[in-house]
Amino acid sequence: MSDVVKRDLYGLIDKELEAANQKFPLFNSTHEAFAVILEEAEEAKEEAGNLDILMNNFWIGVKENHDPEALHEELTGIYKTALDLAVEAIQTAAMARKGIISSIDLRAVDQCLSEEERRGEL
Repeated sequence: MSDVVKRDLYGLIDKELEAANQKFPLFNSTHEAFAVILEEAEEAKEEAGNLDILMNNFWIGVKENHDPEALHEELTGIYKTALDLAVEAIQTAAMARKGIISSIDLRAVDQCLSEEERRGEL
């Protein structure tokens, strides 16, 4: 993955984390963090499964020489589902970060935290 894209992803993850922190407090325990992260990861997994189905459908369309409208519809489905998958992956990453900043012990060993996160100011 290019550094430019990765940098943009970090920004999107931070944005998602900030929005989540405005709506909900930090996690009370690692058990709570696990439950929330699991929910997001399962949603990402579901979107990945949907993407797999759409890719199979597109491949069938390619092999069977579907008309341009059908191929366009199949590719549009892939595009939208990949976008949904990316959003779910970003939400999963944001909740993992929230799990880290919710714990004093985890913040102490984390190498990726900003100074504000280390001090518990987020």
